[in-house]
Parts: sequence; C-alpha cells; structure tokens
Amino acid sequence: MDFALFFALPTTSLFVRLVLGAHIMAGTIALLAGLVPMLGRKGGSTHVRVGRVYTYCMVAVALTAVLLCLFQPLTQGRLFLTGVAVLSFYLSFTGWRAARRHSSGLEVADLALSAGSSVVGLLMVAAGVWLQAILFAFFGALICLFAGLDTWRGLRAQPVATPEPWIFRHFVRMGGSYISAATAFIVVNLGRWLPAEAPRWVGLAGWIVPTLLGTILISRTVRRYRARMQADKLNRLLPTPSLTE
Repeated sequence: MDFALFFALPTTSLFVRLVLGAHIMAGTIALLAGLVPMLGRKGGSTHVRVGRVYTYCMVAVALTAVLLCLFQPLTQGRLFLTGVAVLSFYLSFTGWRAARRHSSGLEVADLALSAGSSVVGLLMVAAGVWLQAILFAFFGALICLFAGLDTWRGLRAQPVATPEPWIFRHFVRMGGSYISAATAFIVVNLGRWLPAEAPRWVGLAGWIVPTLLGTILISRTVRRYRARMQADKLNRLLPTPSLTE
C-alpha cells in the first residue's frame, strides 16, 4: 500500500465515494432498524433479528468512518464523526453481546475488545488534544470510560456480589449507541436543513435534545423492568395458596 495516500485522497476519488456511500447506507439502515426494537415488542424474534442488523450496521459504520478519516485530509468534522462512530460501535456491540449471552459478565473475547477499545480511546484523547479537536478527545474519553470500566470489571480478582442484570446492560448500551448515532446524523445535517440566518441555539439543541430524550426513555425502560423484576421476585417468595384452603 502506498502510504502517501493516507490523509491525501480527495472527496471525488472513487475509493472515497464508495466508502462514503457504504457509510451512509449502513448508517441509514442502522437508524431505521434501531427504531424497531425500541418501539416494538421486546424479546420477540423480530426484535432479535433487527437488533442484529443494527449491530452489524454499526460495525460497518465504524469501519467506514475510520477509513474515511485515514484516507481523507483531517478536519474537525471528520474526527468528530469518527469518534461518534467508534463509540456507537462499542456500545452497540457490548449491548448486543449481553443480550446474546444473557449475561453481563465478560468472557475472554469481551475483555480483549474492552482492553483494545480502551487503548483506542486513549489514542483518540491524545490525538484530540494534540490536534485541538476537543470533540474527538471527548468521545475518546467516553470510550475510555465505558471500555475502561468493562476492562476493570473483567480483571477483578473477585466478582461483584450482585452483578448487573444483563437486560439493563443491553438497554443502556444499545440506547446509548442509538443516541450517539442519531446525534451525529442530526448535527451533520442541520446545516443543510436550516437557513443561514437560523439562531445558534438551534444547532445547540441538535446536540442536547437527542441525549435528553434518549436518556429519559432509557431511564423509564430501566425503571419499568426493574419494578417488574422486583414484583416477580416478590411473587416467587410469597407462599402459593393451597387448593384445599
């Protein structure tokens, strides 16, 4: 490979156009597919299949974002999109793994992913500080937070007394991934949707509103399932009335 191509290909090159097309297609499918598990019936076959499609699309989004960052001239916007894509991938993949295994525990493969992602996050923070790309460093720090905590949990000599139920890890990680992807989509396209004289607070709302709404919905879902689990546990503890009584 000619290393002179790194950070040098123009937007009009065939390679960049193909990768960008794949990136947009995977991101669009992910945003549409992510609505199905969130709005539809939980736990059914449709939920499982579409959730798998969402996760695979986020893998493709992250890979294509990294390629676009490596082969095109560096810009703040490109670094921002790469950081969001890598964070969304990590959250979606770990959330999907929790549901697939019905466990919040970490196997060797999960630990390797979290440790590798922690290194990537640290490199993103360093690069963001060096290039003065604050958003890139911010998303790198978020990756370090999630992946670093996962790595620490996986390396603990003693397991936690009350492990996190896998379903909460699934909800929070997948929901966080969708929030990141939706925020990136909105922020990137706001400039095309809004008139030039639009007030600055509208752009700020594009950053805040998806996170605010998403956090509220995730919190409500976790509370609902926590209450349901507590009610099921109480019902199991109560004595079953005898038919002869």
